[in-house]
Amino acid sequence: MSVRHNDKLQKIFNSLNADSRFTTWLWFLMKHNRPDIFLGEFRSSGMRNLMAEAIINQPELKQTIENQNRADLLPEQSLQWITSKKRQNAFLIKKLTEKNGTNYTGGPDNLTGRELTIAAIDTWQIDKTQKSAIVNQIRSEWETHTESDHLFKWFNDPDEKEKLNTAWEIAKDKYSFLTFHQSRPQEIDDLIILLDSMLITTPEKILLMNSIKKRWSQNKYRAKMTGKKQYNFILSDKAIKRLDKLADKHDLKRTQVLDILLKMEEEKGIYIQERLKQLVDS
Repeated sequence: MSVRHNDKLQKIFNSLNADSRFTTWLWFLMKHNRPDIFLGEFRSSGMRNLMAEAIINQPELKQTIENQNRADLLPEQSLQWITSKKRQNAFLIKKLTEKNGTNYTGGPDNLTGRELTIAAIDTWQIDKTQKSAIVNQIRSEWETHTESDHLFKWFNDPDEKEKLNTAWEIAKDKYSFLTFHQSRPQEIDDLIILLDSMLITTPEKILLMNSIKKRWSQNKYRAKMTGKKQYNFILSDKAIKRLDKLADKHDLKRTQVLDILLKMEEEKGIYIQERLKQLVDS
């Protein structure tokens, strides 16, 4: 969020960048340490002014906030690897919860995604050097975790929705707890997030994807065979040679040759009738 030059909060902290990240961190800091100060709803239109007025009325707060800001916030460049992608932030929030035991589901409804992840890091009250080391460790865990993402590129085509439906049916059969998940994933990231929550290994992902691809191929084959039936015929060697010769000549499959011949005989009615006449005359 850009900060206007006449913004009261920015004027108070003229040595800091009182942007959206700073404001979010400050909201949590003041809520926790000074619950007596009214700040309004998170990100309400008057929130920044209420913060500024409180600090103006209690000047000693300014130095306390500046000191805490230096103690809490990591440099922006050390967090640039965190994207706005839903799956990554779900993974990071889960890891941060494991590390510090904080439940981040009870925060403001309008704090989500990357901003929630950054706020979780910023408001974590531990030594800054230790915080930096843990964040780097989580980054390494994320990079390791996503090494197998190439397995899911198979979904990236116009059939993604249908493939996802097949994947959902297979995953529910394989992991029974998913049957209690009410909503069907609408995009591949939703499914992968569910799989992430189970921390399945790369070999398990490979087996799952093989099962999904197999079922998909079976479904496509069945759809392709709609309106067709299999018949077994005994043909003479001579008939088979004729069939193969025609198939090779026109670069067709045997079934295609038979289909064409049957269709043309049905439409023209020439060859069978002529052959029968020859047999009678002989």
